Amino acid sequence: MSRQDVPFADSVDWTPELVEAHFLTFLDTYKESDEEEEAHYVTVLRDVKAQDKGTLYVHIGHLNAYDQGLCSYVIAQYNRVEPTLRKSLHSFIRTHEPGLVDGPDSREYYVAFVSAWPQRMRDLRTSKLGQLTAFSGTVTRSSEVRPELLYGAFKCMECNTIHRGVPQQFKYSPPIMCTNTSCNNRKSWSLVREQSVFCDWQRLKVQEAVEEVPAGSLPRTMDVIMRHEAVETAKAGDKMVFTGQLVVVPDVAALAAPGEKVQLKEGGGRREGGDGVAGMGKSAGGRDLTYRVMFLACAGQPADMTKGMVNIRPDVEESSEAIIAEYHDGGESILAMARDPHIYQQLTRSICPSVFGHENIKQAVLLMLFGGVHKKTSEGINLRGDINVAIVGDPSCAKSQILKYVASFLPRAVYTSGKASSAAGLTASVVREPENNEFAIEAGALMLADNGICCIDEFDKMDVKDQVAIHEAMEQQTISIAKAGIQATLNARASILAAANPMGGRYDKAKPLKYNVALPPAILSRFDLLHVMVDDTTEATDARIATHIVNVHRYQQNAFDVPYDTESLQHYIRYARSIKPEVTTEARAELVRSYKELRADDAAPGTQSSYRITVRQLEALIRLSEAMARVYCDKEIKPQYVREAKRLLRASILKIEQSDTLLDDDLPLPGLQRQPEDAPEARIERGEDINGVENDENAPPGAAVGAKRGADTLAEDRQAKRMRADPATAAPADGAANGGAPDGGAAAGAPPAKEPVRVSAQKFNYVKTMLAKKMLEVRDQYLRQLPTVRPEADGSQQGDGGAALPEGGIRQEELLQWYLDAEAMKGKIANQDAALLEVEVVSKIINHLIRKGDTLAVLSRPSRKTGEEDSAYLQRMQTERVLQLHDNYAPDDE
Repeated sequence: MSRQDVPFADSVDWTPELVEAHFLTFLDTYKESDEEEEAHYVTVLRDVKAQDKGTLYVHIGHLNAYDQGLCSYVIAQYNRVEPTLRKSLHSFIRTHEPGLVDGPDSREYYVAFVSAWPQRMRDLRTSKLGQLTAFSGTVTRSSEVRPELLYGAFKCMECNTIHRGVPQQFKYSPPIMCTNTSCNNRKSWSLVREQSVFCDWQRLKVQEAVEEVPAGSLPRTMDVIMRHEAVETAKAGDKMVFTGQLVVVPDVAALAAPGEKVQLKEGGGRREGGDGVAGMGKSAGGRDLTYRVMFLACAGQPADMTKGMVNIRPDVEESSEAIIAEYHDGGESILAMARDPHIYQQLTRSICPSVFGHENIKQAVLLMLFGGVHKKTSEGINLRGDINVAIVGDPSCAKSQILKYVASFLPRAVYTSGKASSAAGLTASVVREPENNEFAIEAGALMLADNGICCIDEFDKMDVKDQVAIHEAMEQQTISIAKAGIQATLNARASILAAANPMGGRYDKAKPLKYNVALPPAILSRFDLLHVMVDDTTEATDARIATHIVNVHRYQQNAFDVPYDTESLQHYIRYARSIKPEVTTEARAELVRSYKELRADDAAPGTQSSYRITVRQLEALIRLSEAMARVYCDKEIKPQYVREAKRLLRASILKIEQSDTLLDDDLPLPGLQRQPEDAPEARIERGEDINGVENDENAPPGAAVGAKRGADTLAEDRQAKRMRADPATAAPADGAANGGAPDGGAAAGAPPAKEPVRVSAQKFNYVKTMLAKKMLEVRDQYLRQLPTVRPEADGSQQGDGGAALPEGGIRQEELLQWYLDAEAMKGKIANQDAALLEVEVVSKIINHLIRKGDTLAVLSRPSRKTGEEDSAYLQRMQTERVLQLHDNYAPDDE
């Protein structure tokens, strides 16, 4: 039924007495259904008495169903008939509960209408003054509760006559003149507070609902006055529907402002003056021309109640039994969902169905809606139970669509953009009250989302100073303010769902997360789950996504079949959040084991992940496990819930993808280390005699031949190395003279080049880190023994035990043996074949690191024996050479 469905009964002359009688009959006789044994509002009155309240709430639809003419008149003349309705209520109470109005504890009772037909805020004009109406909006600021003078008792200062029950016209309004015929007093009055009637009042600043703002317009605000028991029923961030009347009040701020005061005198003339508030003192009889409209509300309802939404996070904790008792079917639909063994998968399919795929992200959002259990330590420290989720991904991955879905899922959900939000806009700001010029706190996005969810889009676009402001809100869930003489700690018990784009437009999986997103580690660690959405291009995936999007545009809501609609989800989550699961002994052991595994994987050599695993991730694991237990409505956390939470946490830690390493040569290239000027290889390259005996007359016979043979041997060694490096170009220059083919046919008999060994980046980094770790230990051990090392005559160094010490080095065969022992202790080497294969791979990695020249270096090589074959010497050199840590080595800090 809409507002136009209520006709105005012009044929009836509604006098106050007639209105009072009809409304009293309505309260005495109205029943919602024939099954009710007594009148509906008689039952409501008993509830009012039991709860010790002073307001009887009347549904406007009930009055319209009883008498449309009376309903129409009440709506049109609400300001006039409101005292008459209170008289009817007093008669009604005196009939059914006489002790409430005639007893010693009697009080004033009021009538408040609810569920009136709402209008847009910008449609509330002066034509609606005094009418019963309603509008919706979001509360952005609330004042403290103050006393208001409703009916004053004034004492004449000349004849001492007391005038009681003087109504106040939204300002201090003394009587016009004394009722004593012998007294002409019009100015001197004294308020008798003991005989005056006061009530509580509170002013709210309400902003227009987002869906009601026209295109190109800014949202408007209106001050709402709450009286009596309606005070403290709304706080900043609540989306409310207010029912009441539009009133006109003097603009106190304009009157108190310095400058000219415009007034209207009875002579029709205008007068300018600056001597204080008009209408008092010298200005008696003048009427102020500065007014503004305010909304005098008699009742306020949460907007989700009027729209059929269910608040899954009520302000007051509810028991599961009380929630089940609210349903007519005894909550059978909810309990049936809880008994479904596949409820986790069904709920995941029901979350944001318009987005294709991204199952892990939908599961993260689902667990965020269920949330963990809030706890409080014996010291009074609150432990966060809300789950924070961040989504980092390429453009056009539906990040904002997921945020919009969550923002529409809860009544206390706030959607904001990071670039357009300042620190004060996210937390709270201190503003000056226009009436009394005092400072007050105005809520920001996180305060507005208290006990809800704050969705922040473009999180990476925020300034650094604004990001720092939400550190406290994300972990301690409070906002501390100390400015303008105000020191306060405000609640911000909200989950944060943030979306960010990677730097450069696309996520580079070859880099860690901190190089992809402009977010500090302090904020990244405060997110329980941080998922990365990568726009990978595959033909099958692209076809399925395109088909899904086309179906959404073609069939809209019928494009997909979800197991549960939004309302069913809200009812189920509300019931599940009333359960507080406890950690069992098995779950405790699984939590400890899972955390150790995550830490071990994160600290493993060569592992590079999106972010480090800290104690905060352990707490996140606990919160996710509690949310999983709530999904199944289980009062105990089972090990399988912990394993699923660990899987989600692993899925959110995106491993860095790196290209494989090619180990194309199992020998270090010649010239890896600079040879000394007197080294044989260097002298041969310069064409010098390596022994200096060719032209020595005193040399023994055959010495030159031996020297020539030694030079030839080294030349052949260098030629063999060149053949292994590139057999096609390593043919000797005189190949044709020796019977070989001039075009390199002499190399045809050489063994073919081996296929390069491909090692994954993770394996390569793991071995590199393990070897570097051992080499650091060797170097540190050498440095610790330096005070006891003494030089020998041959230039080497010897310890106190007499054994020669390498200069911070270790033989390669000892290094390989240490590595095999370490891997065998971890259970990674099962048999001898695996050990031989591992030795081959690690040897190639060692050669690669030596050739690269930033991790390992060759300290010394074994000397070549006389007549030793190239292959034998090379094999022996692989095991007997001494390695040391390169001077340029720097541990990875990724």
